[in-house]
Amino acid sequence: MPDLSPSVKAKQLKSLLLEKAKRCIHEPSGLLNFRFVTPSYDVDAGADDKSAVSDRSTTGHYLQMYDWDACFFSQASIHAGIENLATDVVANFLNLAEADGYIPRTVSPNRIWDNGDHCKPFLAQTLLFSIEHSKSKNAVIDPRYLHGLDCYLKYFDSQRKHTSGLYHWRNVLESGVDDNLALLYPLEAAKGENDDIANFPDTRLLAADLNAYLVAEFRAMADLAQRAKDVIMYAIYEKKAQTLAAKIEELLWNEESGMYFNYDPITKRQCPIKAWTGLAPALMGVCDKNRMETVFEKNMLSPEHFLRAAGISSVAHSEPLYNQAKRGLYGRVICSNWQGPMWVLPNGLAVRALLREKMEKEARQVAERVVDTLTKGLDKYGTLYENYHADTQEPLFAPQFMSWNSLCLEMLANLE
Repeated sequence: MPDLSPSVKAKQLKSLLLEKAKRCIHEPSGLLNFRFVTPSYDVDAGADDKSAVSDRSTTGHYLQMYDWDACFFSQASIHAGIENLATDVVANFLNLAEADGYIPRTVSPNRIWDNGDHCKPFLAQTLLFSIEHSKSKNAVIDPRYLHGLDCYLKYFDSQRKHTSGLYHWRNVLESGVDDNLALLYPLEAAKGENDDIANFPDTRLLAADLNAYLVAEFRAMADLAQRAKDVIMYAIYEKKAQTLAAKIEELLWNEESGMYFNYDPITKRQCPIKAWTGLAPALMGVCDKNRMETVFEKNMLSPEHFLRAAGISSVAHSEPLYNQAKRGLYGRVICSNWQGPMWVLPNGLAVRALLREKMEKEARQVAERVVDTLTKGLDKYGTLYENYHADTQEPLFAPQFMSWNSLCLEMLANLE
């Protein structure tokens, strides 16, 4: 039997995305008062809530609702004809906020997971996305959302802000990029004793990705406040976005490498690891336009660094520690591998960014590689995975994974 054409395979991928996206959505239950979503499809949400070891660590099935997975899935869900999901996602997280603004990043009907890790700064952006794509021309913003989001973002100021004005993650797991080399910052062994060998600097490094996300989140809050006619809140968040964007340029830009690096405030040095998170200021559209062009051309779209057969790799091919292992390691914890494999999330952000900058040809190039990778895996194994070998396109781990793979619906729409 002859192989199916790429166009037929793309249609099969779209069909599966449309079908399975709806099977990630669950009705309100327990702690979650609104519809919620799991990254994996065809699973029993919260089935492992009482287990000592989660399914994500064994089968690769994610049975909880995760912060950025849910946010990006709800954004992409409009292409699957699913309405108002983003509002439900944001409402669920805000309902679980504590008095100081802390919101857990991983939630389930009967349990809070990953205690202490704060929900990543995408809630305001997701609510704004929902409003901008609403069929209603006069969508009204509930003041309770603004107050809740304001408290949530103030938690970053009280618990994650350095005296320099930049922000840091609690740890690499909170960042969502579980074994990010740019946060672990590996060093050459010293000649003498290596007393510091087991200490990770992730909690103190001022992270390019977090700060980029926050600029975008502050801008989204300013937009929401303006729509709600709250002039004071608008001015506050507009100023916060401008100030933080300037700090990113001041401390995180590396002229020689042409991208942004994390910064260690103790040593006052950048951490020159080319991970996709260093592309974040350009991906989120929060950096200098000339530098953005340099990031794209010198790094993201360079086959020497990030542009591989499967799409944009999670770490540059030029990095000595670039690898395509199925699993990663953070300390003694086995986790997802972001040290080389292709993940759809950074690729989805890349396509959005390239289209935003009118680089249609380059956006199509990235989208075609990602779609081709997922269609090959689907044709061979009948399912989707969370990551893929950046060079061979072979699926690696976590079958039945939807989450931000749903961003392929955006890519397919652009390719069509």
